[in-house]
Amino acid sequence: MRPCTNEEDNGGGGNFSGIVVANKLARRLRWEIAKGDVEIVLFDKSEEYEIQAMYPLITFGSMSEEYARGSKKEVLNSRIRYRFGKSGELLSIDLANRTLTFADGSKYMYDYLVIATGADYVPEEVPGLLKDYHTYYTLEGALELRNMLQGFSKGTIVELFVEPPIKCPIAPLKFGLMLDDFLRDKGARSNVNITLLYPTDHLHAQPEVNKLGKQLLEERGVSYVFNFTVSEVRAEEKVVVSDKGEKVKYDLLITIPPHRGTKAIRESGIGDPYGFVPCDRYTLQYRKGKVKYDEVYVIGDATALEVAKAASVAHYQSDVIVENITSDVLGVGPRRMYRGETICPMLSDLYTQHGRGRAWLPWWNYRVDEMPFITTRFGWWFIRAFYLTLPLTMRGLA
Repeated sequence: MRPCTNEEDNGGGGNFSGIVVANKLARRLRWEIAKGDVEIVLFDKSEEYEIQAMYPLITFGSMSEEYARGSKKEVLNSRIRYRFGKSGELLSIDLANRTLTFADGSKYMYDYLVIATGADYVPEEVPGLLKDYHTYYTLEGALELRNMLQGFSKGTIVELFVEPPIKCPIAPLKFGLMLDDFLRDKGARSNVNITLLYPTDHLHAQPEVNKLGKQLLEERGVSYVFNFTVSEVRAEEKVVVSDKGEKVKYDLLITIPPHRGTKAIRESGIGDPYGFVPCDRYTLQYRKGKVKYDEVYVIGDATALEVAKAASVAHYQSDVIVENITSDVLGVGPRRMYRGETICPMLSDLYTQHGRGRAWLPWWNYRVDEMPFITTRFGWWFIRAFYLTLPLTMRGLA
């Protein structure tokens, strides 16, 4: 029996999903592994993980980048086999023949497959954007912005959200709020205008998040524009142009780039038009039209589900996948369903000389929306602790 997880998140590291599934499976099936009946293999191009949730705080100097990365070998259960580099870089998936092909030419046949390939960023799809591209969606980008914001004291900052879906859909809102707080702490806020450009007609799909977000942005004088579909960026003029001809000038442009499923998924023809992998919303098993593969599961950013792309979501999904594969392998135990459980950290204030940080953890699922809430000081410290304990979660211990 050969369960395997494949993850190759080219959009800035991460790789939470596959690691947590592999570790939980290794613990649940430890006796079967010891007897040689089960083999668990993790494939990945990179040996290093990154905790993407920390990027906005790193941008504002509220968290050190040293906490945001580490060695995958150090968090993987010793029962797990792994292949990194070219031998772990996925080129294609042949679902019909249960075969994976890798960059070194090797192939691997599986009994169960967990697709945890994440998402790519494609800023090149926006005409002109690469000429003035700055983002906090990669660690390198967050560090670059940290340096740029330290010296920014006058002008207009525009945050451009190109199109959904994106990782952490609350990110544009919380980044805008923390940016306001950061500039106030520097004493530069009165000389800086902040504008958020949204392609949607809301700040967030959850009504209470949207409501609180509007209230906080308006109280702080942060502008937001809905239904702004970007057609091009004119870097020489420092202008963002919409498909309706609207023009928004900026001095610093911060962009949340378009997301796509990874190249291997797109070229294997198993994804949707964006390259994300369709699956049953409850079982997370592969489903594309009338085509289905019950031995193939999809998790995290790789899914085409209309749920947030976030590590917290993958955490909930991992329990479903692990329990159901374990049930199949052992022939006993209940089947579990994913019910859309989602946590999306909302940070509104930084820890500064005039404030102690404020945040909250909104929660919802397919049927229950988040209740009315406010951000709190306790929430700030809770979320920092949540971020710092993510390596434990990857180990399958939380």
